[in-house]
Amino acid sequence: MTKPLNVTFSVPSDKQTQFYDLISKNPDIFTEFRITSSSAAPYPDMNIFINYRRTDSEDVCGRIYDRLAQEFSKDNVFKDTESIPRGVDFRSQLERSVRACHVMLVIIGQSWTKGKNKSRLNNDPEDFVRFEIETALKRDISVIPIFVQRRTKMPLKAELPAGLHDLIYRNASQARPDPDFHSDMDQLVSDIKKIFEDF
Repeated sequence: MTKPLNVTFSVPSDKQTQFYDLISKNPDIFTEFRITSSSAAPYPDMNIFINYRRTDSEDVCGRIYDRLAQEFSKDNVFKDTESIPRGVDFRSQLERSVRACHVMLVIIGQSWTKGKNKSRLNNDPEDFVRFEIETALKRDISVIPIFVQRRTKMPLKAELPAGLHDLIYRNASQARPDPDFHSDMDQLVSDIKKIFEDF
């Protein structure tokens, strides 16, 4: 009697029914099989960077991060409070992460261009929110503005420093409060997957 050959197959979710049919029609070939799920990131070499202002959108940004980490693995989604180890120079870490990411999400809430936030964005060239966006725009990667807190419009060009003017021409998405949050995130996840698949 010949020794059974143990083989591992990776089957896309949309092809599983066809695979089960193949097994059932060939019981003499497939004598035993096990189904396991993979916890590996679906796009292990692709990274997402979340750019946000804590005084503007810290609360909803955490929800966005949690959903994206669930979909793409937390190792592939950068958010400052989650992704910078203790003791590391956060300036260098931010710069490396921005220069390595494939998609940047710019979270824009109601106060993104108001008061101190507007002053920092326009008058401080070392402002991290500004630096991160400018760097991503210069790299010409996908930069997706995400409207939160029921915001519906891009900032005016006059409200932004010259290095951010190209941001207003990027198609925006949204992350509305419940009950729309999950459907908005489903759409965002789908959009990001399409971007990754085009690389």
